[in-house]
Amino acid sequence: MSRSHGGMPVLRHTSLDLAAGELVALTGPSGSGKSTLLMIAGGWDAPDSGTVAVHPPMPGVPVSEQPWHALAFVPQSIALFEELTVADNLAFAARTAAEPPDQSKLLETLDLAKLADRLPSEVSRGEQQRGAVARALAAGPLVLLADEPTSHQDRAHAEMVLTALRRAADRGTAVLVASHDPLLAEHADRVVTVGGE
Repeated sequence: MSRSHGGMPVLRHTSLDLAAGELVALTGPSGSGKSTLLMIAGGWDAPDSGTVAVHPPMPGVPVSEQPWHALAFVPQSIALFEELTVADNLAFAARTAAEPPDQSKLLETLDLAKLADRLPSEVSRGEQQRGAVARALAAGPLVLLADEPTSHQDRAHAEMVLTALRRAADRGTAVLVASHDPLLAEHADRVVTVGGE
């Protein structure tokens, strides 16, 4: 598959397989196409050439319109529902889960229990980011895509985030994480490097 922006190639001759139960680290310099590859994998962008083969649970439904229990996404923009508390954001996502995880445990795992009743505007950027990861995990997705999920975390909280993603993979979720964080490699089954041109 290939993809360009403004005539400049950001992905060229790129191929990636992601299996259930696998955590894959997507690394590379800024501008190399990591976020673009995530957007293509999630169905929000299309390659200029080549194909994207997916096996969604709802045939005929575009991958970008699959329910959260099929595909959950943690974008760099975070994007929690502003009118819902941190806990209610999780509860909203958990409604689609086939087997909802223990939401209280998720909040504790990501050091959010004391912030459960606060709105996103009432917590820090790093706490919002962990809330977005917790919300994605609450859906119990088959596939989880995360774009720089530790970019606003100190080392201890980055370990919490990556451990939570690792546990999701161990339970059968296919996890693809784009990140510059060197800690990611310690939790990943494999590392895929996207090179800049």
